Amino acid sequence: MIELARAAGRRRDPRIPWVYVGSSARDPEIRFAQHRRGYRSSGIVKRFALHLRPDLYDDLPAFRSSAAAREAEQERARELAACGFVAHSDGTSYGRDAGAWEEWGPRRLEVVARHVEQSARELSESSFTALDADRCAALLRGERGFWVADHLDPADPPPSYGRFAHVGIAALRERVEAAMR
Repeated sequence: MIELARAAGRRRDPRIPWVYVGSSARDPEIRFAQHRRGYRSSGIVKRFALHLRPDLYDDLPAFRSSAAAREAEQERARELAACGFVAHSDGTSYGRDAGAWEEWGPRRLEVVARHVEQSARELSESSFTALDADRCAALLRGERGFWVADHLDPADPPPSYGRFAHVGIAALRERVEAAMR
C-alpha cells in the first residue's frame, strides 16, 4: 500500500488518506521506486505517491500465483474502504462515495501491533512533554485541538501523527498502554 498525497482526491475524513493498493512479485521498496520512476506505474501513483504504508500490508502472506495476489489486492482495498480509506486499486477507487465506515478494533489492530508501538515511541520521543496513553492514542488518531501544540509542532508533526485515524480510540489506547508496560 502506498499513501497518496492530498491532491489525489477528496477524502472521506481529512485525517485518512487515499491509498494505492497493488501487488507485485518484487519487494515493496523496489516496486515503489519503480512506480516513482514511471516504470509500469499507475498514473495516480506516479503523480501522488508519498510513501509506503507497511502497517497496511505487513500482515499479508506471499501469494503463489498472480491471480491469488490480485484477489487479495481487491479484498484489501475493500477492507480499507470499509474503515475510512479511499483505496485505489486496478483502476477502481473503493470507498470514494461510501457512507459510514467501521474503525478497526483490537483484534484487527493486533496483526500490525508493532507498527502502532513504533509510532507511539516516535511520538513520545518527539513530544515536547511526556505523553500518557490517552494523549498518545489521540495523537496517533490525528485528533485536533489546542492541546496538540503542547506536545507537537502542528505545522511540522512527525509522520506517526494521524497514521492510525482509521482505528478506534479505545483499541489504540489499549495497544499504547500495553507498549508502555
